[in-house]
Amino acid sequence: MASPATSACSWCGARRRVNYAMTNLPHRDEDPILTLYAHYFIAADLMRDNYRKIEKEGRKRRIGQNKAVFQGIYFCTWLGFLAVVCEGFHKIRVHALIREHRSDEFLELLPKSGEIGSLIKRHVNALRDVRNNVFHLRSDTKAIENFFSRTESRLEWADDLHQAFSDFFSRYRILCEVDYIFNERTEESQIFKHNRQKTTLRNNN
Repeated sequence: MASPATSACSWCGARRRVNYAMTNLPHRDEDPILTLYAHYFIAADLMRDNYRKIEKEGRKRRIGQNKAVFQGIYFCTWLGFLAVVCEGFHKIRVHALIREHRSDEFLELLPKSGEIGSLIKRHVNALRDVRNNVFHLRSDTKAIENFFSRTESRLEWADDLHQAFSDFFSRYRILCEVDYIFNERTEESQIFKHNRQKTTLRNNN
């Protein structure tokens, strides 16, 4: 059983002992799902956004050589990080983790987790090959070319998978925030952290 820790009350500031085993939610810094989100999905999301911005610009006007190179880098890096998110999702057994080690409020995520698992299986090998080609020294672009060699749109699949991850992580983080606040673990809450920062800025000004 996890040892109790202290947490400040959101109303009066008093501290009380909180047993994380009782809330079924680990400290946010030790939550493997939040770690997967913070370390890898945010990177994938950033690369995808940058890729899409240049793609959108390219539909309006001819882009220069540098931007074309950047677009390729953003695209490949997006797929590479997306592959890492898939591997992490499988490695930490997210579906079982939620079912067995989270409170009942988190069970609403099981359908989305199952959807992600089904999506991953469709083209995971091709995506893994791209990841290896992106994050290891490569001698050719065969893996990238093979990713688009099928008649089925793997790019559309990657977009669907990315959006499914985005929806899942967004809802998971909201449920975590509710749990933190309900159990007076406000030191872990990003909402309270943001409010404290705003208060500090106002006081300094």
